Amino acid sequence: MTYNEQVQDEIDAVHAIYPDLVVELPNDRIVIKIPQHEEVSVQFSFPKKYPAVEPPHIIEVQVANSHQEQYDVKYLEVLFADVLDQVFVQDQVCIFDFLTELDGILYVEESSNTNNNNNNNNEEHTELAKELEQMSLNPLQGWTISDPVEDRGSTFIAFAAKVQSEDEAIKKLDILATESRLQRANHIMTAWRIKGENNVVFSDCDDDGETAAGGRMLHLITLMDGWNVVVACARWFNGGHIGPDRFKHINSTTRQVLIDGEFVDISKAGSSNSKNSKKK
Repeated sequence: MTYNEQVQDEIDAVHAIYPDLVVELPNDRIVIKIPQHEEVSVQFSFPKKYPAVEPPHIIEVQVANSHQEQYDVKYLEVLFADVLDQVFVQDQVCIFDFLTELDGILYVEESSNTNNNNNNNNEEHTELAKELEQMSLNPLQGWTISDPVEDRGSTFIAFAAKVQSEDEAIKKLDILATESRLQRANHIMTAWRIKGENNVVFSDCDDDGETAAGGRMLHLITLMDGWNVVVACARWFNGGHIGPDRFKHINSTTRQVLIDGEFVDISKAGSSNSKNSKKK
């Protein structure tokens, strides 16, 4: 295959990030399985005027036989074309942005399609919510809450609470997830960093379908030298695409609750973006 330098660099980068998901074909074509949704693949060709003038061409969208009932291929073809059109900017390669956007969209699609068959978590949260109501407990009690950040139909709110163990972090997150608004969130990314006995460090994170978001949150907590804290960042969205800006909003709300909840030394972190965080 012969590509211009920009396209070859892009393909090499996608190969490096997703080594098992990319197959190069003859005639300047590649097939990419969608990260986190490997049952769906898309075949591209690269016109000579990409990326200067026009985007890659979507040749075919395929779904693995075992998932045929889960997806409407015709719908996916229209959806993929729409996403590609939205992320493409002349003179800029766009495959990575395309894959990143699809990850979030397909996560919501899958959640919607399987909702009737996979209600175990919702039922557990509902039961827990009932128990908490009977005990007169507030799921938000003990959490510092950021101001909401809104951008093109997406809303981000972060929550932070003090914890002394991983078990306590998990329990607090389970209780937080029973809050009615959070039950409707599309993603709830989480991270915690705890110093135990003998300075043993416990840390973990969960992307909840928002690729690499939990890891970014944990990295931020570490950079700000936060300890004995669990952070959750919820995202609600209506399907609009905001691209990499979502990571900026996840970071800014996470940073705000770490500072306003006094989980970090403000002299190391700078000033908070807002003085209006609420502590329950």
